[in-house]
Amino acid sequence: MAKDFTNFEIEDFAFDETFQNWVLDPHSEFRSFWEQYLSSHPLQTDKILAARTLVLELKSSPQPIPNDTELADSIWQNIQYRINPKRRWLLPLRARWQWAASILFLLGMAAFSGWIYLSQDYAQLPSVGRPSVRGELLEEVNRTAGVIKIHLSDGSVVSLGRDSRLTYPREFAADRREVHLSGEAFFEVHKNPNQPFLVFADETVTKVLGTSFRVRAYSGSPKVTVEVRTGRVSVFTKKDFENESTVPERKGLILTPNQQAIFNRDLSHLDKTLIEVPVVLASPAEAISFDFNNVPLDQIFRVLEKAYGVDIIYEPELVEGRSLTVGLEDESLYEKLDVICKTLQLSYQIIDAQIIIENKNPKK
Repeated sequence: MAKDFTNFEIEDFAFDETFQNWVLDPHSEFRSFWEQYLSSHPLQTDKILAARTLVLELKSSPQPIPNDTELADSIWQNIQYRINPKRRWLLPLRARWQWAASILFLLGMAAFSGWIYLSQDYAQLPSVGRPSVRGELLEEVNRTAGVIKIHLSDGSVVSLGRDSRLTYPREFAADRREVHLSGEAFFEVHKNPNQPFLVFADETVTKVLGTSFRVRAYSGSPKVTVEVRTGRVSVFTKKDFENESTVPERKGLILTPNQQAIFNRDLSHLDKTLIEVPVVLASPAEAISFDFNNVPLDQIFRVLEKAYGVDIIYEPELVEGRSLTVGLEDESLYEKLDVICKTLQLSYQIIDAQIIIENKNPKK
């Protein structure tokens, strides 16, 4: 087939005749094509499964046409606007209502239970190209006002934020673990060097072996952020992940605690910086003190580096012969830097998660 499916959304797949034939006919002539397509485009698996569910629901649960045709037309246009506000389908009214009713039926089921089994008869689908999926693929949507915890088969725990969705397999395969997120979640990943953990969140992919981190990827937000609390993660765009699938860290951003990656959707650009409120990483047993009594400035910076896991860059002559007496036990990292820099006529900026110390009024 000459058609290009790479930019297809859920409704595009659902309306495609070859796709419908593959879903509904186990002996379809298009079976080999779609199985190969699924193998070659693993990042579209979620859309394909959702479209497959819509086709099956429409087939098994036909809905009556209402008498009020204007109401049906309004419902269909509203659903299409939610899916893609720039497109409107010019279908016969009967077809529009059938699809609208089917989608409303699915949304109602999701709201009722909070669980959607995206993989109805998923075991019959080929597993190639998606080795982290075994058997049933589950999706949980948090429609509560708080956070809900999801325990994955490998022992990892996901704290799912409100209005957020997590898609994951009931049981992971041996070579990698893969989940898909829309919204916000905090991940506590069980460490396993032989089984990388991948989080697909809109235009980003986060790869870890075992760590804790937070991902924010709401569909209406202009940015996607990944914040690391413990361990180390590699974050990259989906495009880079697809192009460099054999060595994904080559183009990814390596993040350590107190660092974050921010993907700007408008610019399609991924940046690394410090999180908004860096925390002290030292354990209570280390008991780092921020009470400085005539302490040389370079030593103060080394204390901050150790406590927060940051790099503080400065010219040696900038700190030479300078010392400080100050108590900074209750201040945040940025407040500590503000006090130090204001006292000694310095300034700082954050570039690529590094703190750069400079003269406030450099000599010309």
